[in-house]
Amino acid sequence: MTSNQFDRFGQLGSLLGEFGWDKGRAKAVLGIWLFMFFISLPLSLIFVGLPSLILSIYFSYRSFQRLKETKPVILLYQQGLIDCRKGTPAVIRYDEIKELFLSVARTNGVRNYIVTLETQNVGKLKIDEHVANIERLKVLLEEQIIQIKLPVLIANYQQGNAIEFGQLTLTQEGLLAGKRMLPWSEFESLDVKRSYKSVYLFIYQKGSKKEWFCFSRDYFPNLALFFAFINYITATQGQANMS
Repeated sequence: MTSNQFDRFGQLGSLLGEFGWDKGRAKAVLGIWLFMFFISLPLSLIFVGLPSLILSIYFSYRSFQRLKETKPVILLYQQGLIDCRKGTPAVIRYDEIKELFLSVARTNGVRNYIVTLETQNVGKLKIDEHVANIERLKVLLEEQIIQIKLPVLIANYQQGNAIEFGQLTLTQEGLLAGKRMLPWSEFESLDVKRSYKSVYLFIYQKGSKKEWFCFSRDYFPNLALFFAFINYITATQGQANMS
């Protein structure tokens, strides 16, 4: 089935990218579970290795299916995406996505992305490193969400409405974190830094070396959209100060 057949009525706009299974990873996983199969096969005769045998058969079969699959499993369009990993295609429009979370973990020096989408209709959707070129998928996904959602946030902000990003609330007066408030006139910068165990979002106040706010990047919703929105606000504040 072609990408045009998936999006029969052109409701999602132009196709931006097609992403299949990561063949190298599928091959490596298949080798691991075949090895486990031959180890657990003799142990299954005394029932000790039976659970391991069942798991090795299941994951070997799944990896083999991914290895021979030639069609894309994730298709990104201008207005939404189509997820074909479970057989029946699931269509998700970007305006239906409530929150996007990004986590990055390093295993044996290899960077692994996990993109988690919380949607209004489909529930929670995870796209992990088993999908090929997931870093580019992540970038395209964030770009389209910003393009669609940022104008809506700006319109609400200009009307005086509070905008929430997880534990933070953005108002025309400043940033709120619980009972603490950081006026825009005292806002210094944003940064994302890696510590020993994780990656964190830092917000700094003018004249202070200690961060005003710190939170794990993995659990902060819509981080790219948050950065884009903060850039808009600070640019607007700068123009207001110059006038």
